[in-house]
Amino acid sequence: MYCQTRDSSKQTSPPSNLRSALEPRKSASDRGWRSRLVRPIVLASAFLPLALAQVAVAADQTEKLTKALSYKPRQADVNYELVPAAAISECEIDETARPDGKGFWVTGASGQPLRWFADTNADNRLDRWCYYNAGVEVYRESDTNFNGTADEYRWLSTEGMRWGIDKNEDGTIDSWKLISAEEVTAEVVRAAATKDINQFQRLLISDEEIGQLGLGKDKAAALRQHVVDAAKQFSDWASGQNVVSSKSKWTNFGADKPGIVPAGTDGSEKDVVVYENVVALLEDAGNTKQLLVGTMIQVGGAWRLVDLPRAVSEGAVVSDASIFFPASFTPRGGLGAGSSEAVGGISKTMQKLVTDLQDIDAKLQAGGNTAMLQAMRADVLEKLVSSADTPEERTTWIKQFADTVSAASQTGDYPDGAERLNDFASKLSTVNPTNDDIAYVIFRSLTAEHNQKMQDPNAEFEQLQKVYLEDLQKFVGTYPNSPDAAEAMIQIALSAEFSGEEKIAKQWYTKASNNFGDTNAGKKASGALERLDLVGQKFGLLSPTLDGRKFSSEAYLGGPVVYHCWASWCEGCKAEMRALNELKSKYAKTKFQVVGINFDNQADTAKNYIRENRYDWIQLHDEGGLESNLAVGYGILTLPFNVVVDKTGKVVKTGVHWTELDSVIEDLVK
Repeated sequence: MYCQTRDSSKQTSPPSNLRSALEPRKSASDRGWRSRLVRPIVLASAFLPLALAQVAVAADQTEKLTKALSYKPRQADVNYELVPAAAISECEIDETARPDGKGFWVTGASGQPLRWFADTNADNRLDRWCYYNAGVEVYRESDTNFNGTADEYRWLSTEGMRWGIDKNEDGTIDSWKLISAEEVTAEVVRAAATKDINQFQRLLISDEEIGQLGLGKDKAAALRQHVVDAAKQFSDWASGQNVVSSKSKWTNFGADKPGIVPAGTDGSEKDVVVYENVVALLEDAGNTKQLLVGTMIQVGGAWRLVDLPRAVSEGAVVSDASIFFPASFTPRGGLGAGSSEAVGGISKTMQKLVTDLQDIDAKLQAGGNTAMLQAMRADVLEKLVSSADTPEERTTWIKQFADTVSAASQTGDYPDGAERLNDFASKLSTVNPTNDDIAYVIFRSLTAEHNQKMQDPNAEFEQLQKVYLEDLQKFVGTYPNSPDAAEAMIQIALSAEFSGEEKIAKQWYTKASNNFGDTNAGKKASGALERLDLVGQKFGLLSPTLDGRKFSSEAYLGGPVVYHCWASWCEGCKAEMRALNELKSKYAKTKFQVVGINFDNQADTAKNYIRENRYDWIQLHDEGGLESNLAVGYGILTLPFNVVVDKTGKVVKTGVHWTELDSVIEDLVK
């Protein structure tokens, strides 16, 4: 099994009998092996005298593969395929000629390309190092001046289009020759997370590039001042901001379509392509956040920054900060109390409330009095609901109130949250809500109140669950067309399923599937119905693996298989994985196999857990966690979950607890 990873294990010097084939050229500044630097490799048989060629051919193939596969990219953020030591013997390394040169072609057990180390100028020294993932080249390093050290780094195919230049060959990118707008925002997030001013500065448009744009004198001068200010202020901003942390992960790029500033505008001589008000979306500990990146300008094949980033609080309206396309807004009257004058398309009242919300969020991030701040936040959100200018805005603030107060109540950050939600629901009628608005708040109020009561150490769980299910059924009866009615139906069905009342469970899943078939909840219900009917059926599964390959259950016939659905955040899953590891050892001489199906949101999270615990069975992964196509398609609603199939691929049992697995597998092996 191959693992896509960024392992940083140390390289070792090549064995003596391989020096003619895998010899590093050491520069004056680097006389030793360095674990993360790819050093040039001297080519062998096709380029050397016959005697040396015979020695190289006779060298141990596994040792050559081990050395070739030990080389790693100089840049850290590369997703490429690595091979565990136990699987190296299944790979092959060939010295061959290709259109771009001669060198070493390394392939995996399935024939997929892993590495291509090439000499492109026929000097018997490698000057190009290519890395592959899932059979495609994803990263390339080049030594363009043929002095023995890479000076260009390119991300390719599924990894994007970045092309970095390293003028002094120290392993740090000095400038971007090619980079997309999306990748610029990802770099901004990384720079903010690490407070790396150099990483940020190489994204800014240079003085020379501003000159190439052909802008009018005043506009060019203003642009230069923006850049100077951004460079000066970045360090202070990065240290003081609380949106991007070391754990933040870039997730998406947000912006309207790019526009052209036509030649002649403000004295410009050329068309200029720009994005305005670009936003980087990121995730931090499960929370979605936004960073306003601002204006970006296209220069050749690269996009450049102009301004310092700014934080955007959840629910806040991004104020217009355009440099090239300043918008004109007509003031709108607010529906709530306060002035109706508008600034930048938002009333002064709303602007003040949004600012107050940002201040409270900052204090929450800093670790203030959580309960008091959550109460203050709820106060501000209530005012935003009352002051909203349109029904759409009102719905947005209502949902944010319900979501955040419910979440804070259930985590213990706001002990009075459930009561506050009930009070808010009773007052909603004063702001002309839609029926779905009311249902949205009531459903989250029910959930918060139930979960809060369940946390009481003296709680009577069976009675609480009974009351909760009755409340859910009343909710479905009152708001049958609400999107939350589908979720309520699924919860009722799931409870029945756990109680062994499969017939009742199917009735509720069917109702959710029929009434909400086009929604995600409806699709989950349909998947659950399919899952409940799996026993006796052939288990046909096609899925990507955690390391980017393709998996088919047809390849796992001939012995019993446990398909184990898990996630690293699930403690029960971890206990099952330990048990599965013991079962693999116990039945090692049989054809028993385990296939993991991971439902972490991020593949890297699963990879790290697998690597740390040294589990060696194949792992499937579909982006999206429990919202992924795989989870929805089979109605996987809780974890862990097991599917056991026999040697013919037919499902024998589903939902098997790990304590039962041994006896089930023993029967199948017999």
